[in-house]
Amino acid sequence: MGSLLTVLIVGATAIAALAQLRHMRAGNQINAVLAIGEKFTESRFEQARSTVNTGTAEAMNDPHFRAFCIARARRNPLPVISAEQRAILDAINLTGNLFEEIGNLVKNGIVDETLILDIYCTQVVGTWRRLEPYIALSRDAANDPGLWDNFEYLTVRARVFLEAHPTTYPKGMQRIPLTNPWHDELNTTFQK
Repeated sequence: MGSLLTVLIVGATAIAALAQLRHMRAGNQINAVLAIGEKFTESRFEQARSTVNTGTAEAMNDPHFRAFCIARARRNPLPVISAEQRAILDAINLTGNLFEEIGNLVKNGIVDETLILDIYCTQVVGTWRRLEPYIALSRDAANDPGLWDNFEYLTVRARVFLEAHPTTYPKGMQRIPLTNPWHDELNTTFQK
């Protein structure tokens, strides 16, 4: 009888420990997602993403900027670029490095992939698209296919997620009917 009671107590303790581990993991996931969210809302990052969105394509079209990127990737002496181009490069690096860190966390199972992609998949894919010419040039110049490979991994996973979930709204859930009072402006305002 004593042995049976011991087995029951040990079994109940093991079940309680597993439940506690599950709750701890959920708490850690919540903290990680909130910390990533804080990074995304920092003014420094928001400004960097805005700069990437508005300045990268033009900068990449400038041969002096590309020469700087090539020299930097090869660790050669750096040619002179404008302060504005330097700010664009700093924004590219800040943005790419953050997505690289998030990709590393997702790849290694530190943060739940679905949680991250449910919130940030379009930002990941859009940012990769804007930075792809820079990444291709830098990888080629450095002969380093590993440059921002966790960012690339995150982008591939985000593309798969978007294919499977064109909307993250739960299937079968009632939607709120919306009426756009400016519908007629869509065909006139933005086609100019």
